[in-house]
Order: sequence, then structure tokens, then C-alpha cells
Amino acid sequence: MGALKRIRVSTSSGAQDVLVRSREPRPLGSGDRARIWRHPELENVEVLQGSYGNYEFAQHFHTVPAIGVVDRGTMSSYCQSATHILPTGTVLLLNPGEVHAPKPATENGWGFRMIYLENGFFQSRREDFGSGVPRFVKPFVQDDALAASLLRLHRKLEKDADTLNIEDDLADVFTHLGERHVCEPRNDSTTRDERGKIIRVKDYLHGYYRKNISVEELAEIAQLSRFHLMRTFRRDVGLSPHAYLTQLRVEAAKKLLSEGASIVDVASDTGFTDQSHFTRHFKRITGVTPGQYLPLWRSNRYRAQGLTD
Repeated sequence: MGALKRIRVSTSSGAQDVLVRSREPRPLGSGDRARIWRHPELENVEVLQGSYGNYEFAQHFHTVPAIGVVDRGTMSSYCQSATHILPTGTVLLLNPGEVHAPKPATENGWGFRMIYLENGFFQSRREDFGSGVPRFVKPFVQDDALAASLLRLHRKLEKDADTLNIEDDLADVFTHLGERHVCEPRNDSTTRDERGKIIRVKDYLHGYYRKNISVEELAEIAQLSRFHLMRTFRRDVGLSPHAYLTQLRVEAAKKLLSEGASIVDVASDTGFTDQSHFTRHFKRITGVTPGQYLPLWRSNRYRAQGLTD
């Protein structure tokens, strides 16, 4: 199985806690391909296309809403304490903090197209989305019309399509989402006292992710025994404290890489023991290596660059 962990994410009504689980994936193989890019006319949006044979993602989460569609084969994914079999055409609607772990469901492999919507995307469209980020009802849905809209939008983002053309497809996607798949966030039912203690631990991890943090430190901050801390953290967050810390380091690394820092410097500046350690964990969570991620930020012009491992 793997360790559960709870994380804190931002929603339209404030902060909310969610759960995740971690485990070692299979490595990328020669038949696995992924590419990640940004379109110059669509700010605060990252786009990924992946086609995999045997590759298995580690259990992980995204800090922003992620929407997409399975466009080849059948994907399997852990999510919400269950394993889901997702055929071609399944729409993925992942809220911030939603722990999942895509992998192949058959020997024929699978592929998907994903769009990651950063906070600035919604802030620049307040008239469309109101006060905050929409939340999805379910992580996986069967909706042919929405799947077709998402595929059409994603394929246009591969090309140098004009802004109006893209905005039309965005409107179509979010019309479908708003009519069928968006809900108001619900309050977390975790015991208030323990939730507050886990929040303190998470705040500490966010503030000191660069340093070598021990379980004893976290237990002292939470005022819980080490065993109680580990059990409660996993129950509330969906990951162990260590797996959560690794995720924070990878998120920080992505930001530094986007600002032009070297891979060697990023590895040391984000708390990883060495470049090999950094590369291994970065690929486990993002599906690409730091060397594949870095070219995305090496040019200001649009370039959808194919990446292979």
C-alpha cells in the first residue's frame, strides 16, 4: 500500500485539508514519452501530454486544479482510497491536494493530456469564476462532450493558435464543468484539536523544507508522540511527513528551475542530499526529469518540446 498524508490547499472559501499516499513507481522506459509546455497567449497554465507503456507515477498531488482526459489505452489510478480503471475518454478533474497515482491498467499502455490551472488563471478571470477556485465533485467522470472539448482545447495549445480561438474553447470547457461537475467545498470533519496540530506541523514543513527535519522535531511541534503524529498525519494528509516534505521540495525546485537556477544549485537549495537524489524524486512526482523540465523556461517564445527519457 503506502503512507497516507494530509495537505492544506487553498479553495474559494479558504484553506482545506486533503489526503494522499506514496509509493515507489516503475522507472520511465524507452517507450515512455512526455512533453510539457506553455502557450504564450495563455498565462498561468501548464500543459502536459504523456504516453506511457509501463510507467507508474508515485502517489502525489498538485497544488492547483488539474483537468485532462485519457486519450489512449486504459489508465489505472489510485485516488480517494480506491483504485479506479479509466478507459479512453475518461475526464480527470483533480482538485488541489487530490492524491492520485496513474499507471497502466493493461499491457498496451496508456496516454493522457493534462492542463494545470494556476491561481493567477482564476484571479485574472474573476468575472467568470467569482471569488476563488472552483472545486470538482468527482476526480474521474464519463462525459463525452466535456472530453471532446478538452481534447480540442489541448490540441490547439500544441499549435500557435490565437487567443480568441483558445478562449472560445476555454469557455466551452468551463461551461460543461459548471453545469455538471463543480460544487461548493465542504468543511473537513477531522477532529478540530488534532487538525490544528497537524496544521502546525505542515506550516513548519513549509517554512523549513530546506533543512534536515527529524520526526522528533515534528512531534515536539505537534505535542504528540511520534507514533500518534505519524498516524494522524497520514490519516489527515494522505502522505507521511517525509513524503509531504519531498513534495514541498519538488514544488520549490520547479519554481527555482523556472527562474533559471541550475539543477545542481536547485538540488542543494531545496534540501536534497545530491543531484541524483533530487532527480529521482523530481521524476517520481512530475513524470519528467529536471533536465526535461528546465528547457520549458529557457526561452520566452512558445515551444512545445518533445521529451523522452
